[in-house]
Amino acid sequence: MVNKSVSFTVDADVYEKFCIALNLTNETQDAAVESCMRWYIAKTFEKASQAYNPRTVAKQNEDTNKDFYGKANQRIPVWAVKPNQYNHKIIRAYFKAVAATGRATIDMMERLCSDENNPELYVPTFKNNYSQMKLDGPKSHGKVFEDDGETVTIWHEVEDTLMKYKSSFCD
Repeated sequence: MVNKSVSFTVDADVYEKFCIALNLTNETQDAAVESCMRWYIAKTFEKASQAYNPRTVAKQNEDTNKDFYGKANQRIPVWAVKPNQYNHKIIRAYFKAVAATGRATIDMMERLCSDENNPELYVPTFKNNYSQMKLDGPKSHGKVFEDDGETVTIWHEVEDTLMKYKSSFCD
């Protein structure tokens, strides 16, 4: 096999973290970059092959035409009875913030969920889980919240369901 020399520019922070990762794995830069390139090639070819597969295209069109707002409506009753789930804890934090100050903010909810000594609210991955609860798509947790960058509100599509189970999140 003939080797090809390649040169490219990357962000300094990315490169610094790359070097730290290399120290952890004891791989050479060449081996690691080639591995990344192989992964990139495989992912790209996988996407391209799906574009040519008529069954995949039909399924994607089906997914695009579905309404996903019902997802959280179906999941809220399950979250209500599972107090250890992160979605339950985030909803609990929302209601706690509203009870304390009359409104919930992202900062308030994040503070409530960041106290390791309060297991009923502790969510180590708050930002990621909260952002999943603002999306209404096939791969999201189900949309529950909306915000304006600060104030958090319940999404109107799930408000009735959430209020029906409010006592399970507030006790």
